[in-house]
Amino acid sequence: MNENNRITSTNVVGNVVDSIKDSDSLLEGLLTYFTTLDSVHYITFVTNLLIFIFGRQIINNLSVQTIGANQSRLRLLRLINTILFLTYLVAVAFQLQLASNFSHTGLLMLLTYLGSQFAHSLILKRYGRQREVEGTSLFIESHTSHSLHLLALLLLGVVAGLIFLNIWNLENWLQTTSFLGAIAVLVFTTKDYWLKDFISGIMVISNGNIERGDVVRIPSENILAIVLETRGTLTILRDLVRHHNITIPNSLLLNVQVEILDTESRKGVSDFVDFNIGYETPSESAQEYLTEVWKKACKITSTINSDREGIVKLVGNGDHAVTWRLLYNLKAVHGIIEARNSINLAAFELQQHHKIKLATPLTHTFPTGKPDGIKSLS
Repeated sequence: MNENNRITSTNVVGNVVDSIKDSDSLLEGLLTYFTTLDSVHYITFVTNLLIFIFGRQIINNLSVQTIGANQSRLRLLRLINTILFLTYLVAVAFQLQLASNFSHTGLLMLLTYLGSQFAHSLILKRYGRQREVEGTSLFIESHTSHSLHLLALLLLGVVAGLIFLNIWNLENWLQTTSFLGAIAVLVFTTKDYWLKDFISGIMVISNGNIERGDVVRIPSENILAIVLETRGTLTILRDLVRHHNITIPNSLLLNVQVEILDTESRKGVSDFVDFNIGYETPSESAQEYLTEVWKKACKITSTINSDREGIVKLVGNGDHAVTWRLLYNLKAVHGIIEARNSINLAAFELQQHHKIKLATPLTHTFPTGKPDGIKSLS
């Protein structure tokens, strides 16, 4: 009884047929009926009408230039809009509660569809890849844009689902004893195992600092690797030394120091190798030796940039030796291991020619002239 009072109170003249019968003319009956509707009906009517009229402009503005044409999206939008608009008119005109629920559900689906198109457009412009095809700039999906689009669809789906339950008066489905409530409890109780890494993954992707193909160094984990992809809760790397894949939680990328070796800067990427040379070696000899090491390493591998001169610096005076640093520039950051190995090989091969010992000198003295336990090789 209360439900019937609630429905009929929104329109005191009944349905549109009764309004026309009680009026002197068809036009007067229609005006009398439609001027007594609630404001929510006017909002729904105007929204449907605007989407129907300006559908092309909406699709063009919400969609970026992609490989797929926008014409099919426009047809789908107008087809859905027409069906929903007719359903809405029938529901309002004849006061059909079931048709009204269907109409509002359809409008919800329509707005969700437009929201997904808008989110897809923003994500594709920011994280998609742009290519030139026959003189036209097109956006194509990348792994990052695809992942973020799925996340946006998930959020839109959750919001739309809650509104759907409200339209059909199914709020009891959200109770903990219901199926949806059980799923919500399961998600809440397991959030400590995946939520931290999931949010970290979103932050890593949205920041754009670490992308696929980047070479990163994580000193705390002794990792030097190429980024293959960032997924929901983990990131996959390719180890440059052992050439196998590594999976790390996304939260690690935000909690520890991560060095991003970027070759897009004007100076490129530089690396260095330290050498411990005894104090008996003059600085001129050490600098000449390491310069020759750099030249020989440039002949061994092409990953070292021979156009940028190697730099030799003294970086430390230790108890047993002087630490000399040879800095060099790389052509390709992916060859950082090969370049370092070439430097070490060149240093080993040239040490006898320059009469320089790379072994750390033994500077301790012993009363007997040699430490206990060391026997003469003679």
